[in-house]
This record gives sequence, structure tokens and C-alpha cells, in this order.
Amino acid sequence: MPHPLSVVKLPVSLFVYLIVNIASAQVYNSSISAATGGTGRAAVEAGDASFLNPSSLVHLRGHYLFSSFAKDEFAVTLSDNSEESFLPASLGYVQKKMDVSQGQLEQSDITLSLAEFAVDKLAFGITGHYFEQKLPQSSYRQINADLGFLYTPQPHIGWALVVYNAFGEKEDVPENLRLKTSVGGGFNYIYQNTVRFRLDATSESIYMGGIETYINKFMITRLGYQNDTDHKRELITAGLGFKGPRFALNYAYQGNPQISGDYRHSVDLEIPF
Repeated sequence: MPHPLSVVKLPVSLFVYLIVNIASAQVYNSSISAATGGTGRAAVEAGDASFLNPSSLVHLRGHYLFSSFAKDEFAVTLSDNSEESFLPASLGYVQKKMDVSQGQLEQSDITLSLAEFAVDKLAFGITGHYFEQKLPQSSYRQINADLGFLYTPQPHIGWALVVYNAFGEKEDVPENLRLKTSVGGGFNYIYQNTVRFRLDATSESIYMGGIETYINKFMITRLGYQNDTDHKRELITAGLGFKGPRFALNYAYQGNPQISGDYRHSVDLEIPF
């Protein structure tokens, strides 16, 4: 008969493995993206443009201040696509703390995103990253860039393709801390301005789907699902949003149905001005 603790050791060890090998490699998700399974590469959201697909900046109008809060995570962006701006642009900052095999990691990411229409209905964007990663005994700096495309044949349809960390991997950085080159794609469909369907996938074998439904003029419900087939990690996601004329608030929950300790809560504030 197996020792009683052996039943606990397996999920705990799997959880530690996931945190060490997955957490530092993921792109940052706003609460809207997180609540819909991590999707959003083909959507237009002020909180996701700097992190998921910079080309979506061309469809934002005006100025946006965005901030996001989760356990050991903080993000803030300032976006501008007003008539006075030379190019749609966004400046962002993300700070994270997490446990990795080398100890506690403190990671910051400063981003600058620019976008423009390449041709009619096809937008192109680039996000530059300056990463700093601090460990108890060492630190690393990495510079890289994401390249994004967004094609909108109709106002309610979007197709996206994004290359993350297009400059390649830095060989002198430990493998679990490197910015890995990957490709992501997305599809977005809005039905009669009341329901939005999202589908995304990445070259890292992560598949995502989500749906948003407007309860009324201001309230939005969100549901989603994500499956990382390489690491056999599934997430069930849900969220609630308020989109008013002066500000927007969004909440998201992500949870692994197989591991009770693998979950994330986040809250976002978005202010157009």
C-alpha cells in the first residue's frame, strides 16, 4: 500500500514544476484576457495591446491609462492614439515575483509599443522589451521585441499573428529564465455587439478559447478555457467586467481543476481620457 503522503507529493511536485518552468515564460494577461482563457491577440483592448499584440493599438481611439493587480504581479500602461499623435503608441511596465529553482525571482519588464496600418485593414505593430531579472545570487538583463499583425476584413472580425521575442534567445541566461521565441495566433468575432467569441493558440502547444456576453449596456460576463498540452495543464477561467463612460473595472479568475493551489485572481482599472 502506498504511503499516504505519496498521494500529496505528486500534485505538489507537479505544481512546483509548473511554477518553475511555465510562470516566467508566459506573456502578461490583463483580466479581460485572463478571464477568457488567455485569448485576445485578435481583440482590441487597452490592457492587452502592449503584451499580446501591439498592432491592435491602431484601433484604440484617444488616451488610456491601464493598471492591473494580482498576487505578486503589477502592470501599468499608458496608450495614445489621438489625432495629435504621430503613431499609435503605448508605454508599459510589468513587475512580478515568483519562486524558481534558483530562489525567489524579481522580474520587471519595460515595454514600448508602436503600430500603424501596413495596408488597408492590415495593421502592424512592434513592442520592445527591456527585462531585468534579479535572483538572490545573480541578475540578468534581456532586450527583445514582439512583432504583431492584425487583419480586420470586417469591423466585427479579426485575425492575428504575433511573433514573441523575435530577436531569439539569449544563451548566457539560464534556460528557465530565457525569453523564448514563439508564435501566437488569434481569431475574434463579435455577434451583434452582444457576444464576442475568441480563439487563440501558440507554437508552445497552448490552446485557448473564450466568450464574452453583455448582460446590459455596462456589465460583461466572461468564460474561458486554456489547455497547455505539452505540460498537461488545463485552466478554467471566468470573470466579470464593468465598462462605464469614465472608467472600466474587470475581474478575472483562473484555476486548474486538477491542482487546488494553481490559481490566479486579478483586478484591472482602465481610464480613458
